Amino acid sequence: MKRTIYAVALAMLPMVGCTQYTPKPVDLSADGACWLQVSGELCAGKKSLNGEELRRIGLLMNPELLKARLTHARSKSAAEFAGLWDDPGMELELERVFAENITNRSLAPSLALPVTGLPALRKKIAEQYTEADYWNLRAQEREFMASLDTLCYKMQAAEAKLGLMQKRLAALRDEHQRVTRLLELGEVAFADYQTSTERLNATIKELQEQERESLTLRQELVAALGLHPSMTGVKPAGRLPRGVPAAVAVPTVEQMLDAPSIKSQLAAYGATEDELRAEIRKQFPELGLSGAYGIEDGNDKMVLGVEFSLPLWNRNREAIAAATGERDIKQAETIQSWRALQQQSVALEAQQKLLLTHCRSEYTRLIELEAATEQQEKLFAMGETKLLELAEARHLAYERKLAYLDCLVNLLETQTSLQYLNPSYHQQ
Repeated sequence: MKRTIYAVALAMLPMVGCTQYTPKPVDLSADGACWLQVSGELCAGKKSLNGEELRRIGLLMNPELLKARLTHARSKSAAEFAGLWDDPGMELELERVFAENITNRSLAPSLALPVTGLPALRKKIAEQYTEADYWNLRAQEREFMASLDTLCYKMQAAEAKLGLMQKRLAALRDEHQRVTRLLELGEVAFADYQTSTERLNATIKELQEQERESLTLRQELVAALGLHPSMTGVKPAGRLPRGVPAAVAVPTVEQMLDAPSIKSQLAAYGATEDELRAEIRKQFPELGLSGAYGIEDGNDKMVLGVEFSLPLWNRNREAIAAATGERDIKQAETIQSWRALQQQSVALEAQQKLLLTHCRSEYTRLIELEAATEQQEKLFAMGETKLLELAEARHLAYERKLAYLDCLVNLLETQTSLQYLNPSYHQQ
């Protein structure tokens, strides 16, 4: 009998099915080499990538999205094992009576019965946090794609500006050489020569600033895509639209109710509601059952017991108060997120309307100036207008093109935000 009690006790001690710790060292040198290799394979040796290729790379490699995926995987893994019952207990007792040379022994297993339903609530809470992380991931993906499309528009505009500035600078140098010769011949005033010089220097400065901005945008694109920093030659394919794009539909209130960010907030709020329920249920006693088998004075004995707490004073009031406050905070955050979404929709609608008006006006003036400049070119070729008049017409058209590009990029950025504000929108 002694051997039987000890054998059972010793057999219960090892943790059957216990997860073992597996170290996962970080090798930064190997990671750098792998990062460079993967970046090169994703770009496939191409410098210009279309929108679909850029989004595919970004969704795979963007560091913030990677973190969001890991967060969702963590909550999903935790939810898989949430709601498990507490492990049973085992108590082994030895009692030695020296006066009578007697040793009493007992082995008592115990099990807590979750009559308050807390394991089921913990399971539900974990699943709601998993859902919140899932929709948060979807929301971050849409925000990333909107920012990526906007960044591509800015890079296309920067490339177009560089081309305009380089072309204009070449023409300005030719004009300045002619003005210099005319000044030497006394056919132009010195003030006109100064104007030509200042315009040339200003354009050179503009070109330098635009080159710096273009480099910054390329670096931002590489960082947003999560590529190795050596991939700065990557750029979006295509060009900006020539004309003014049509207006983008504004999402309705019903459509925005399906926004991933709102679904994430609602799921997190539901989890705090259940956390409050769980804290309230903890003020009621749980039921524990135990049984004991032992030997006392040489006789076998069996004992059955019931255990429960007596929540007389504490009643879990501190945890309930904290859970109530957390639920109220999450409720306020959800409401404010919904209001902010509506405010953003109204603001973007107004911005689109205003920017469409500005772009159409700029585009009309640009067409008129281009036609006037073309006419001046013809007159100059026939000798019926002066170089300074032609230079002025060229520069006005050049400045109007730059202004139109700025206005167009602002409009495209606003329209991109409006498109991705609609949950049903999917970029092709």
